[in-house]
Amino acid sequence: MINPWSSSQYFDYEKLIKEFGIQRPDNYFDYFMFRRHLIFGQRGLDYLEYSIKNRIKFNAMTGLMPSGQMHLGNKLSIDQIIYFQSLGADVYIAVADLESYATRGVGFKKAREIAINEYIANYISMGLKPCKIYFQSENYDTQSLSFVLSNETNMNELKAIYGLTDSSSILHVNSPIIQAADVLHTQLKHLGGPRATIVPVGVDQDPHIRLMRDIAKRLRVYNVKVENSKISVYIKGNEDPKDKIDRAMEILAENGYESNANYEYRALYIKNSSVEDRIKIDMILVLEESAINDFAFIEPSATFQKLETGLKGGKMSSSIPDSLISLNDSGEEATRKIKHAVTGGKQTIEEQKKYGGNPDICPVFELYKYHSTDDKYVTRVYDECKGGVRMCGACKSEAAENISGMLKILAEKKDESLKKLDNYLIKRSS
Repeated sequence: MINPWSSSQYFDYEKLIKEFGIQRPDNYFDYFMFRRHLIFGQRGLDYLEYSIKNRIKFNAMTGLMPSGQMHLGNKLSIDQIIYFQSLGADVYIAVADLESYATRGVGFKKAREIAINEYIANYISMGLKPCKIYFQSENYDTQSLSFVLSNETNMNELKAIYGLTDSSSILHVNSPIIQAADVLHTQLKHLGGPRATIVPVGVDQDPHIRLMRDIAKRLRVYNVKVENSKISVYIKGNEDPKDKIDRAMEILAENGYESNANYEYRALYIKNSSVEDRIKIDMILVLEESAINDFAFIEPSATFQKLETGLKGGKMSSSIPDSLISLNDSGEEATRKIKHAVTGGKQTIEEQKKYGGNPDICPVFELYKYHSTDDKYVTRVYDECKGGVRMCGACKSEAAENISGMLKILAEKKDESLKKLDNYLIKRSS
């Protein structure tokens, strides 16, 4: 079982792919995190690819917990958000001030200060273009939708997914529903309606992704399925399905599809379809459905990134300050932390030269692998370490210079970024 609230988990990524049905992200996007397999898995990425190829609007969504510092580990989701924004995504970012208040006692005023100064200013300095950033406590859409979504699950399901017990707090019951509302509300009619929505996460958040995808599926009226290499559409509900079937046949005919109806089975069967038509047909029908269903959502897509190792080994965590580099650290502080990091090197220089190091288990090498976009450079660092050419001290110094340079640029841009907040923060909804 994956626990999204644990701070000390280690993952066998291949095992997770097999056990939880996570799909591989092969050949989707030419981006360094995909090329280096830092993004090791995905759910529903084919909807995103279809939208981009067909110039259909899509969303990118992430959130932040305003209770600590932004660090290199949680920078990775924003790197992806900025990339997807460059492909045309409308970006939404939730500030989880309700959750930070409930779990960590951070007041709303303090949460706002942390969110703006520790996170949002850095997002803008990193290159995030104007988007929609909101606070949970001020967003009526999220709050009201969470009530609707809560009717689509029950305690037995939450116990199975999260390992909750009868003594679990109500907060742990509510939290996944609120997170689902954060993601799904971006598809409400007044925000543009149903769209593919990409959510970059660490694999520890997969339980949340699975739940919100299941809830979105339950709320649909048209259920598009692959049967015998053809596409079938079933109408959910207890009402007479004839009008919905006839309308679906009509709109599909307008798009070149021939269908047979079976009213008794609440179904239509698309004769000239194939497996490859599933996404196109579902996208056609979800837009039609949104006219009669306020909660017609496309199941959100997700990318799963490998968790960056802390400088002391294990998970990068705010509870272990020297395990991470904050984006607000000075260059001197970052250098100190890197110089004291554990490595994959040998015990002596002689052994390092003779046998080479092991960059595959080295947190210092990950600073190159996760935070440099130059593939040739990263490959050279890797090969020099494996070949015994690169020594750990020099490698740390080079990594420190790279990271310090990045932090310096962010610091220099911060004041100017803060002046642009009005282009990002959305007003309280009611």
